[in-house]
Amino acid sequence: MSFLTRYAVSILKSYSAVLFNSSVWGGAALLLLTFLNPNVGFGGFVSLISAYLFARLVGFKEEFLRLDYYVYNPLLVGLSLGYLFKLNFLSLLFFTIAGILSFLLTYFISSFLYYYLKLPVLSVPFVVGSSLLYLASSKFSNLFVGSLYPQFHFFVKPLPLPLPVEGYLKSLGAVFFTPTVLGGAVIFAVLLAVSRILVLLSLIGYFSGTLFQALLTGSAYHAFTDTAAFNYILASMAVGGVFLVPSLRSYKFALLASLLAVPFNAGAKVFWESYGLPVFALPFNVTTHLLLYVLMSVNYWAVVKLYKGTPERTLDYYLTFVKRFPSTDREVSLPFSGRWTVWQSFNGEWTHKGPWRYAVDFVITDQEGNTYSGDGYYLTDYYAFGKPVLSPAEGQVVSVVSTLPDNPPGKADRENNWGNYVLIRDKRGFYVLVAHFKQNSIRVKPGDYVVRGTLLGQCGNSGYSPQPHIHIHVQLLPELGAPTVPFVFSSYLVGNLFKDAGVPSVGEVVEPVYPDKSLLSRLNLLIDQELSYSVFEGEKEVSELHLKVKMAPDSTFYLTDGRAKLYFGIRNSTFYFYHFEGDTSSPLKYLFFSAPKIPLFEKQGVYWRDYLPLIAVTSRLKRELYLLLSSFKENLFQVSVKSSWKGRDSLHSDILLPSGKRVEAFTLLSPDYGFEEIRYGSITLKRRR
Repeated sequence: MSFLTRYAVSILKSYSAVLFNSSVWGGAALLLLTFLNPNVGFGGFVSLISAYLFARLVGFKEEFLRLDYYVYNPLLVGLSLGYLFKLNFLSLLFFTIAGILSFLLTYFISSFLYYYLKLPVLSVPFVVGSSLLYLASSKFSNLFVGSLYPQFHFFVKPLPLPLPVEGYLKSLGAVFFTPTVLGGAVIFAVLLAVSRILVLLSLIGYFSGTLFQALLTGSAYHAFTDTAAFNYILASMAVGGVFLVPSLRSYKFALLASLLAVPFNAGAKVFWESYGLPVFALPFNVTTHLLLYVLMSVNYWAVVKLYKGTPERTLDYYLTFVKRFPSTDREVSLPFSGRWTVWQSFNGEWTHKGPWRYAVDFVITDQEGNTYSGDGYYLTDYYAFGKPVLSPAEGQVVSVVSTLPDNPPGKADRENNWGNYVLIRDKRGFYVLVAHFKQNSIRVKPGDYVVRGTLLGQCGNSGYSPQPHIHIHVQLLPELGAPTVPFVFSSYLVGNLFKDAGVPSVGEVVEPVYPDKSLLSRLNLLIDQELSYSVFEGEKEVSELHLKVKMAPDSTFYLTDGRAKLYFGIRNSTFYFYHFEGDTSSPLKYLFFSAPKIPLFEKQGVYWRDYLPLIAVTSRLKRELYLLLSSFKENLFQVSVKSSWKGRDSLHSDILLPSGKRVEAFTLLSPDYGFEEIRYGSITLKRRR
């Protein structure tokens, strides 16, 4: 993509970003819309271009300018000034200065809000900049107010519409300073094509806000003719679909946001209009920031950390991410080697209750399920007694007790609940307790630094333990007996099922697995490595695919063909394709669909399960319908994957679509690095050397 093309795309996305999406063609439609009033169109465009050129002049990089808020705020300021002033040389110069000023305000205000409050800037710089420039213009007598002079408009005879519908469309149009039915209709069409969830939220916001305003003022007419109601629309869309994962609960928050914006709208008008200023987007910004700050402060689970361009894509990403990575960021290894059986798990039958419910106990059983041989009278009769206990985490040993005696089978020490134990402070900031060691068997001491797999000691029967077993839990405080917190184990087998992360159930026999160095080396793709493929549909070659490994600003890696990006990484002895973004027509997506997860060890008969986002559904109509319905009820639709090793370096995947249709996929790893061949249904990608 050439320099000019990249900038053209960025400019068009700036228009779309005002409506919380990144559609290029949608941005083009909105750009053309603003020129229904040439003053407005030129005002926005000139301010936007001047902001871009200033950013380039002072050395901001291209990646920086892809943060949409740095350019949609200058755009909005330019549109607002174009709506007020007649187009001439002096006003164009004013628009240019306004764009640069808006960029500076955006940089300063966004830095302040993020550093101190962790809040997005939204359109606060637009409100501040436009208000300041409107006030300043009262002193600039050479700037002519456009409404006082003849100007050209594209004229379209309006259709007779019910007042609420007309008011809704005019309020939509007011977002781009085109408060007409035609302007609103164009914006509605763009929204409908880009995101049905945004359309739904715009309707929720407008009608809940205006009806509440009508109740408070006693005049439905004034409520439906007040184009400042666009604040209700923006607040609803931002809260319900952009900053919260779309769901029934987020829709309730959207409704609340639009109601809260009503008094802010009325109050701001009293002050702003006394200076001859429109209220701009102040109610939207204040309402959204207040709600978002509270939700973030209480760590509300549905706050979006990565917006994917539309609410639908964000919802698809998060629903898939939760199913693929059911992690708490507290992943530990199994504290042993070989096959052990889960005796007690979370919310266990005996001791894992209340504040200590997040814990797991392990024993060793024989084929009959017995934990001992013979009569089980002696500790040495128990299969687990004396077996090595390994460190489940990397970090520093905090405290150790090693001198307590082992109980005879069937007895328990009620005074020393944990018996002999090792408490490790994981380098990620939490504590891991491993308990019931054999007396005097612990090999580490406080202050020692251990890595995963370090020998800690031997399994015993000390503390509140009627038979030899290993107890493990995670806590946030260093005191013995502190409340436990959820955690997961990484990289283990349950029979032939590979689990990259999870909590095994009572009675499951689990075995830790370790990565194969050859697989690790070949799938540890390095920056600037290249992969080229011939793309076949059936037997016919239809295109070529040239990929390169790149690193994102947050240090994550991705494969790209220039049109799309496929992010990947290695964790939990597993290679992952994390997520796909960009042009969904790119053949790059077939790497993701065919092998979203690959364990870094090969064993015939081993299988694993995974999930794909709904972009794997080829029918766009079905996909969008599935996503809209999923916002009302999670997990209505899913794309599930079952994969297994079928031969040396080859794996097979069976993909089940929501419609019940199955797609078979095949992946062959390359002997050097990457993937030699990918087959997904009728599509085949063959490596070019």
